[in-house]
Amino acid sequence: MTRRRQTLFWTLWSLTAATLAAYAWKLLHILRGLERLRPGVGTERPTVSVIVPARNEESGIRTCVTGILDQDYASDSFEVIVVDDRSDDGTYEIVEQMRAQDSRIRVVRVEDLPDGVAPKKNALQLGIASSTADVVVTTDADCGHPRTWLSGLMRYLEADVGVVVGHTCYREPRTWFEGLQGIDYLSHRIIGAGAVGLGEVISGTGSNLMYRRRVFDEVGGFGESTELVSGDDDLFLHRVRRLSDWKIVVAHTPDTFVVTDPVPTVAGFFRQRARWASKVTGYNVGLKPFLANTGALFALTAVLLPLALVMPRRMAAFLPLFATKLVVDLHVMRKGARVFGQESLLRFFWFSDLLNPYYILVSALWGLFGSFAWKGGSYRRRA
Repeated sequence: MTRRRQTLFWTLWSLTAATLAAYAWKLLHILRGLERLRPGVGTERPTVSVIVPARNEESGIRTCVTGILDQDYASDSFEVIVVDDRSDDGTYEIVEQMRAQDSRIRVVRVEDLPDGVAPKKNALQLGIASSTADVVVTTDADCGHPRTWLSGLMRYLEADVGVVVGHTCYREPRTWFEGLQGIDYLSHRIIGAGAVGLGEVISGTGSNLMYRRRVFDEVGGFGESTELVSGDDDLFLHRVRRLSDWKIVVAHTPDTFVVTDPVPTVAGFFRQRARWASKVTGYNVGLKPFLANTGALFALTAVLLPLALVMPRRMAAFLPLFATKLVVDLHVMRKGARVFGQESLLRFFWFSDLLNPYYILVSALWGLFGSFAWKGGSYRRRA
């Protein structure tokens, strides 16, 4: 090896080692946050408005709303507000039929989308504005809910708690592709839960999110993130963390879990992940070094791992680094999977961990610099 190549080799090794050390420290720190999660002991039973944004959801809206209406929470203490977001299928007609049979259902219809406002945030804002309940719960029209969902979430709403971050999981996978999505999504939820356990915020999920109406008003709703197409969950949590003293907690018991389906196609998977990645520019400043470091580590891994596998003698110095990343990732995933009772997904771990530097980098670049289709429209990061 020439001197120049040797210098490049050890420079790349040093960069990989440094980014790996920072990455491992953060993930192991997050493990401590998972260990701090506690069951809720709240006794409040306030009025609740469940907000369901729906655009062209005729195939699942009836099942979703029926499941919410069947909650074991006091029937006179909650309502379901379906926000029909410019649907051109039978969504509105189905919900109207259901509303005629159950007074707990209300329908808000979106006719036009204001300039500079993301579609889902607009739908949520209209739903919340039409509500007079003390507590707002958001979910998606393609989700299923156990009968204990609302009462289970409510246990976590103690006096000083402003937001309860619920857990959403994919149904049991039937293929390796669905398994990849399941464990990837679980990893997001694990990282988000661990951060909350530490008193920090990284991510949440709008398909299972509860907050006090007064908290939404106090922080100015979605604020400056209103124009970002994604982020009605993560970026709202960041605002609460930054602008209020309310506690944010995680509901991690199975009676509070929401279930949804994985994306059926590879193209749909990348479009979904690109949309999720498009919101990272709105994250709190303190989180951006971790995101940049993780991106750098994944980029180095994506380039150097194949070389190490095909040239093990020449790249032998890198193999312990990649092995260390696998061990750290496995340790965190095993702990998180136990917390959420999803250990069965660990059989997809090796498959996912080898691929995730590639699909995460592609999704991140696509979300930040490209456009993606969603709910019948084409979007970039901002509306």
